[in-house]
Order: sequence, then structure tokens, then C-alpha cells
Amino acid sequence: MPSISLIFSCLFSLAVCLGLGGGARAGTLAAPGPNPNWTDMQQFEWYLGYMAQAASTCGTYNESAVLRQLARMSPFGSIGLGSVTGDGFAGPVCGRINNEAKELVADADKIRAYIEATYGCTAEECYGQRMVAWKSHSCAGSLTEYLARRQIESQISAVTINDVISGGHWDYHARIRLKSCDGSLYVEMKQSCRVERDYTRGDCEVAGVDGF
Repeated sequence: MPSISLIFSCLFSLAVCLGLGGGARAGTLAAPGPNPNWTDMQQFEWYLGYMAQAASTCGTYNESAVLRQLARMSPFGSIGLGSVTGDGFAGPVCGRINNEAKELVADADKIRAYIEATYGCTAEECYGQRMVAWKSHSCAGSLTEYLARRQIESQISAVTINDVISGGHWDYHARIRLKSCDGSLYVEMKQSCRVERDYTRGDCEVAGVDGF
């Protein structure tokens, strides 16, 4: 298997072809490239976020979900997630994007290990760092109200919110780690932020919530 650096050098050449960091080709979305002062690997992390959004725009939802999770583990990937704007890519460009998204996903385990080693965290902890007090998430208000109803705010040790694809659109799954037990409370929210389901795993118990 090639090294992450080699993967970056190969894939970033596609970003140049798609107009990132240079003159955008007709049919691509206008997007600023990564900061040229970043290292190659920081730019690669940014590219993960860009590709997550681009793949979603092109309809490659499963690959987009994987890349989105990887990008959110990195502060540079998080910036890349906000770099795609506009209505869509031209068909031939989407074909290249979808192929590259699939190649990236094929190396997802290696990329995840690289990010964890770089930032000294596990995937879930990296998500926690990204969501600086998770309250920046669009569904933070709904989740805050839910936690208040359950009266467990003082028991919370960490909260992460991950995006998932369901029926072709984004939904959100929150994981709430509790100080008093070995396990977590999970809250599933629709795209509208309405709480759809909650449950606990491990030995955690929350009044009114089923455990599995």
C-alpha cells in the first residue's frame, strides 16, 4: 500500500485539475484552495473535506459520509468541508470526483490512523476536539433541550455529533458519554433536528431511556 504522502501527491493533482488553488474550469464549483502556507499533509486533510462535500453534490452519498467523518477529525478537513458552494458540477467532473471519492474511501483506515497519530487522539476524541463544545452544531439547541429534559447535564463527560446518510439526506447521531458508567447515551436526530430515537449502551442507565 502506498504511503499517505504518496496518496496525497496523487490525489491533490486531481484537485488542481478541478480548479482548486488555481483557475477553476468551466463546470466546476468555485472554491478557494487550501492555504498554500499549510504543509502538504494539512492540505490533504483539507482536500478530504472538499471531496466529502463534492461527492455529496455529485450524488455519491455513501462515500461522502465516510469522507465527511474523516474530515471532521481534522481542523483542516473541517475547513475543507465548508469550501464547496454552488449548485453542482458538470457531469464529466462528477465522474472524476466520484472515482476519486471511492479511491479515498478505499484507504479510509489508513487515513484515519494517520489523523489519529497526527493529533494524538482516537476517532471519537478527534471528533470531540472538532466540535469545540459541540454547541456549534446546527442541532445543538435541540440536543441541549433534550439533555435538560433528561436532567443529566451534570453527568456528561463528552458529547460528539456525527453526520449519517439516511434516505439520501443527512441525519445526525449524538453520543453522550456519562461520568458514572461505562457506556454512552445515543440520540438520533432527523435533519430538522427533531429527536427521533434515544437509547443507551453499556452499563449506562438513564430514566425513561431503553438500554441495549
